[in-house]
Amino acid sequence: MPTARPLAAPRPTRPTARPARSYSLRRSTASFTATLALVAVLAIDHTAATVHAAQPLGSLGLNDGVPLTVAHRGDPASAPENTLPAVEAALRSGAEVLEIDLRMTADGHAVLFHDELLDRTTDSTGPLATRTLAELQTLDAGSWYGSRWAGTRIPTFDEVLPVLQRSDARALIELKGLWTEEALRPLVAAIYRHGVQDRVVLASFELPTLFQLWREAPSLPRAVIVRRLPDDPAVYAELVGASTIVTSLRSFAVDPEAAAELRAAGFTVIVYTLNRADLWQQALELGVDGVVTDAPRRLAGVHAAARD
Repeated sequence: MPTARPLAAPRPTRPTARPARSYSLRRSTASFTATLALVAVLAIDHTAATVHAAQPLGSLGLNDGVPLTVAHRGDPASAPENTLPAVEAALRSGAEVLEIDLRMTADGHAVLFHDELLDRTTDSTGPLATRTLAELQTLDAGSWYGSRWAGTRIPTFDEVLPVLQRSDARALIELKGLWTEEALRPLVAAIYRHGVQDRVVLASFELPTLFQLWREAPSLPRAVIVRRLPDDPAVYAELVGASTIVTSLRSFAVDPEAAAELRAAGFTVIVYTLNRADLWQQALELGVDGVVTDAPRRLAGVHAAARD
């Protein structure tokens, strides 16, 4: 992990938000394809489509003109990613937002895990989705990171929710892969059972997953993740009622004003995954709402200094 240098003072001013531009009627290929894929579903269930879900992520709004720090997979600079120690370290780091990944086990349990395969971060191999929860909980998800962490388990979402509940943090929860309404139902129920529905945002690259979530829990905020902004990012997000767009910093290389324009149009804009001071500076100057990082303690310190 590279060592970050403090941002130079004085703090740069954020770009002044301008009225949102009228995005071109052209859509990216992905957006157009997604539109066609969803039309049939919308025709079948018009009720779900009429719920407007651009809920304020007042939840994820800016703090004094400085982006929020989003701790990527917990705090992977302190503990194995997507484990309870990493979650707890993230909540101590000063980050305002915890980011975690969820996958579904073969017997229908949501667990924290990023990769499709077990190989990189456990002592087993093969797809996680083919294993039951009981099988997964016998695995070592810590030794790859260091001997101190030997025996660390893959946690369930139900184990993480009480930890989140006891904190003041918010959570950006990425749903990996495709999730059905049936799979989402217990996940949504757990969020409401722990009373954190006002502090979580559910995110995915997969439009079908986000649409199923919209149908199952229209009042839960949603975020669409894209590697590059489509031609009409606002239209793309609105396909699934998303109020947040998560994307790469490179998305704004062609149009640096897009972040301010999306924010003026009512969207929250988050960039991933930035681990260097020069990139944090660029994100600050762009005027994004949040920065995902593998170094939440360092970035939270930089942001705290920028607010002074």
